[in-house]
Amino acid sequence: MAKTLSRLDGIAGKTSRRLSPDRRKCLLSKREVWLREIDPANLFHRLFDVIPGVFFFAKNRKGEVMFASQGILDLYHISDEAAIIGMTDFDLNPPDMARSYVQDDERIYASGKPLLNRVELWFDRFGMPDWSVVNKMLIRSRTGKILGIMGFSQTYEDRAKLLQPFQGISKAVSHIRQHYQDNISIRELARLSGLSPRQLERKFRSTFGVSPQQFLIKTRLLASCRTLRETVKSLAEIAFDCGFGDQSSFTRHFRRYIGMTPGQFRRKEVVKKIFS
Repeated sequence: MAKTLSRLDGIAGKTSRRLSPDRRKCLLSKREVWLREIDPANLFHRLFDVIPGVFFFAKNRKGEVMFASQGILDLYHISDEAAIIGMTDFDLNPPDMARSYVQDDERIYASGKPLLNRVELWFDRFGMPDWSVVNKMLIRSRTGKILGIMGFSQTYEDRAKLLQPFQGISKAVSHIRQHYQDNISIRELARLSGLSPRQLERKFRSTFGVSPQQFLIKTRLLASCRTLRETVKSLAEIAFDCGFGDQSSFTRHFRRYIGMTPGQFRRKEVVKKIFS
């Protein structure tokens, strides 16, 4: 044991030595030469292809996708990696979600600071509405110029156990995700979480920035966007299937959060398919 500790101390001593300016410059140059030899198609983003529940992406300054891990390609049913290059958040997601992602990017560009552990609404691999934890940071050139943003998202379920704020409301979130089409009361969610309705409200707002009721409505709207895009069901049917009391309520919430009516959204998606 003593010999092992002695060896470790020796290693620590070597790694903690201060580098001279010339030595530091030489080492950084060595790394740059090595990096230039790497095939762009086989950069470090490939590592994310084999990590379950983690999705890597990199976008240029225009918001166009330059790299995406295999998980993202599978999520959007894109078989050719080249096909996603140049696509934007608005090409891939419902408008309300895309706007949220772009606004996050603009905040990063304005502040120069990374966005860490941001909770965002997304889809899971089955096309169900889900929540993900997202981390983003700037991509800079060798001269310091901002070239874009890279980041990764991880499914809520994979991260919930690691993030303390989720501990008290994970059961409520799972219940909403699985039963969003049902008549869910705040009192019921509070009971599942072992909290009072007031405590549940505070935890949701501190974690997601919205109330439990708004969380439920947005989850229903996300489900409705996919149904509008992929089926020919009537608006009344979709309203019922997604948990809204009637078509009027569905349309009102849709317009408020997404900025257009369900009918306008569907027509826009049809046009997009025709010209894609």
